[in-house]
Amino acid sequence: MSTASTHPPLDLDPTPATPIVLGTMAWGSVPPPPPDADPGAGPEGPAGEAQAEAAVERARRALRAGIEAGVDLLDTADIYGAGRSEETVGRLLHELPYEERSALKVQTKCGIVLHETDPAGRRLTRYDSSPEHVRASLEGSLSRLGEQRVDTLIIHRPDVLTPVADTVRAFLDAREAGLVGKLGVSNLGVGRVLEFQRELESQAADGTGLACVQVELGLHHRTLVEAVVLANHPDAPADADAGRLGPVCAAEGIELQAWGPLGQGRFSSGDDGAAGVVGEVAAELGVSREAVVLAWLLRLPWGVRPVIGTQDPERVAACAEAAAAGEAMDSAQWHRLWTAARGAGLP
Repeated sequence: MSTASTHPPLDLDPTPATPIVLGTMAWGSVPPPPPDADPGAGPEGPAGEAQAEAAVERARRALRAGIEAGVDLLDTADIYGAGRSEETVGRLLHELPYEERSALKVQTKCGIVLHETDPAGRRLTRYDSSPEHVRASLEGSLSRLGEQRVDTLIIHRPDVLTPVADTVRAFLDAREAGLVGKLGVSNLGVGRVLEFQRELESQAADGTGLACVQVELGLHHRTLVEAVVLANHPDAPADADAGRLGPVCAAEGIELQAWGPLGQGRFSSGDDGAAGVVGEVAAELGVSREAVVLAWLLRLPWGVRPVIGTQDPERVAACAEAAAAGEAMDSAQWHRLWTAARGAGLP
């Protein structure tokens, strides 16, 4: 059966000044004090309050760097920092002048339930995309953000117990209530992505489709690329179907977002292996190493938007060089990076 889309193209937002999405997972988070710390170091004590304000200030500097780099989209989730990320995002957005605030969009996620315990007292994590949980999570996110509406709600992880049709209906009900604009999904395979897309086509009268799909993707996590290129080869990834995700998103008008694109900074320093090749290409292009790693993604013909998680203003600025680096990077440089990251030549 054909998977071609039957709905009109999405009314996509204008091309942003930078494709970078500013991730906010760590915003507002304070590390717990050591067990032998003074009681005043706890979250309710003076030291804890000072740490909390310092955490907000780190996020404030990151946001300022992002705005100056042309970032137009912030990414958060209900579980990030047990809600502190959304609270910090909301606080900082409300500090901005109208012109800057109106230029920023916010996407948040729901569907992961943390910190429950089973009858034996064991910690339990579960996934829940039921209509009741989606609506309650969205309303909680809006409360923490201090907003009446969020631009995009992303289903964080797949809940196999809830029919896709029920989750889609919950989204459409929330959209009709003015609480959300678009729906996205995260960490799904191509089959489940298409199931959401087709269900939206079926239920939405206006041809609404998915706004985005967010997956881990980068030089360190190349499954989507290698499943395409290494088909019919012994080195092909076990999940051969993963190679369809990028092309399907491009064909369907779904934005493909890459979380963890910098591989937790593993290519940002060093002269050996893949990090060394990243440094070489950075010198050739006259850009930062971070820009090279992200440019490797931007060269893919799928319209990838990297979601970066750094709070370092200098690294945010370095990442913002990625668009120019992507335009300048040639095929030979792209393949050098890929080969170095694989640790083996191509077949």
